[in-house]
Amino acid sequence: MLVFRNFEYFIAIAASGSLTKAAEQLYVSQPSLSQYLKRLESSLGVELFDHNTSPLRLTYIGERYYQYVKQVKQLDENVQKEFQDIENQTSGKLRLGIALWRGASLLPDIFPAFHQKYPDIRLVLTEGRSVQLEAALMNDKIDIAVINIPRTLNYGKLTCEIICEEQILLAAPTQHPYVQKLLQDCRIISGHPVAPLDILQHMPLIPTKSGQNLTHEVMYALGKHHIEPDILLETGNLTTAINLVSQGMGCTFVPGAGAKVCQHPGAVTYFTADVQDLVWDLGVVYRKDAYLSNLARVFIDSMKQQLSTGNAEL
Repeated sequence: MLVFRNFEYFIAIAASGSLTKAAEQLYVSQPSLSQYLKRLESSLGVELFDHNTSPLRLTYIGERYYQYVKQVKQLDENVQKEFQDIENQTSGKLRLGIALWRGASLLPDIFPAFHQKYPDIRLVLTEGRSVQLEAALMNDKIDIAVINIPRTLNYGKLTCEIICEEQILLAAPTQHPYVQKLLQDCRIISGHPVAPLDILQHMPLIPTKSGQNLTHEVMYALGKHHIEPDILLETGNLTTAINLVSQGMGCTFVPGAGAKVCQHPGAVTYFTADVQDLVWDLGVVYRKDAYLSNLARVFIDSMKQQLSTGNAEL
């Protein structure tokens, strides 16, 4: 435990660049932390920091030691989690990351059955965008994240398990004349009427903002089909986009789960686009170097089972 605590001391100093700030974070005195660093550098026979700079900067050797310390710290955490699993297989805390709208559609379907079967597993939710959840994984703030797998996922440090494939639907104002014309005679696929992408020639698009995974997938597909939509405005909130569609302002692209969260009967029609590009994978993402706990494994397997058997809909 002393070695682990010392590692925490070194990491805090490296992160803050200041003995004073690190001491405040660790709730220890600055002189004692200064003595710790002197003993550490003396025992290693090297200088880990350039003591002539402010804030403190790691030397090259210090950077190498920092990487080593992080690896040992991660191994220590993995061992502790594995021991906890051995002691207690189906109780404890699982830190789950999920998008706000995804949680609203997915959790009510899968969590009741999961909680009934495993009442002693407590979910601690972190809700946010995919990029925020990836950062939370890298910073060990969450154990797993349920997200649509982006093309930009850092596969060097993260790994994923695909849960299912999800359609990206086109939400359009039901009362728009072109939509009314489409609805008179169109195919139905997977419960949704089919619309051509040239619907974007008849009304503006309200996309999510650049940088969001949904935006990237949609613009990639539109680019492949040489379609340049008229952009009305961009929003970071999918619900805002759908609500604007319900007021006849334009159309937007929505994951299948989003259609379930914001239905707007009579005001919004969700179409399946007549192209094969508007699909993406829903999966569970976690760190490659982190121990995947039994609690996480139980949750992942439970979600896969429920979605594959139709007990829950995206």
